Amino acid sequence: MHIHELDTPVLTVELDALEKNLDRYQRYFSEHGIGLRPHIKTHKTLAIAHMQMRRGAIGLTCQKVGEAEVMVHGGINGDILIPYNIIGQAKLERLCALAHHCERLTVAADSEYTVRGLSGAAAAAGVTLGVLIEIETGENRTGLTPQQAADLGQLIHKLPGLELRGIMGFPTAPAIRPLIQETLDLFDRHGLPHPVVSGGSTRHALQAHEIPELTEYRIGEYPVGGYGHLLAGRHTVEQCALRVIATVVSRPVDGRAILDCGSKTLSASILQTDHGPSIGYIVEYPDARFYGYSEEHGHVDVSACAQKPQIGERVQVLPVHPCPCVNEHDELIAVRGGQVEAVWPILARGKIR
Repeated sequence: MHIHELDTPVLTVELDALEKNLDRYQRYFSEHGIGLRPHIKTHKTLAIAHMQMRRGAIGLTCQKVGEAEVMVHGGINGDILIPYNIIGQAKLERLCALAHHCERLTVAADSEYTVRGLSGAAAAAGVTLGVLIEIETGENRTGLTPQQAADLGQLIHKLPGLELRGIMGFPTAPAIRPLIQETLDLFDRHGLPHPVVSGGSTRHALQAHEIPELTEYRIGEYPVGGYGHLLAGRHTVEQCALRVIATVVSRPVDGRAILDCGSKTLSASILQTDHGPSIGYIVEYPDARFYGYSEEHGHVDVSACAQKPQIGERVQVLPVHPCPCVNEHDELIAVRGGQVEAVWPILARGKIR
């Protein structure tokens, strides 16, 4: 089937670009001796996860227990990290059940409440859960100071059912290296193990070697790019593999085009650009600008385009944030040279628990 035969709006991935991105980043991390631990929250598909593992990934990152369940039961059951505080009996029971099917399972924690819950559940289930302590690296989100991390580490080291495996942070720009060094120094003073020092963020991925303490790196968007990565220079248009094919459904005035892709297709994520907020980039019309959207419509200003799209014309849109965009869809259509090669179910879609 040719992509022109696909009904729109439809989410596609360009296989040539996808494979080159996978190779490019794996090569970088392999050359620098840092383990690549891809984050599946971007693509949410078993097919791409298996491609990442075959290229040399040390394991996977799954943001939620539900994502990890999909990957493990889909045949990737070696080394899984869930970099999230797991709270509540229902999740803890699922986590411990998953540990029976996974060779190595690690979670993140940043509180005594979290680790005591993990310990109780693990001890009752007869499993061992690895724990990384999250340090706060500038997002003002989750994570601890170096001293707090060392204090929590001493507790984890004593609790049954848990194995302290190190620390993690997000994002890990080179500027936060002193924070990592301070934390590791405190761990050493207390005799705490830290075989894993986990960094993350596609934005800083190719600077990971500037933090020699890192043993692994978590990145999600690198296989597919997106409008934000295009503007930042991390991906070219050709390297942006994830594309929504959309149709022009209305041209009510000369300077306006309406596409059949709104927030339920591209997601409601907004990127602030030099031309204002945007939800996407139209490959065929780089001078076009999304000026708004509704659930089923993309509102596009085409007044700056020398030639303007016509009703019925199909265009390719790069989403500004691939992760929530993928989460809007049931299937990902894999294409090469304009031909459909595969239809991949997005099995981890909606796995928010």
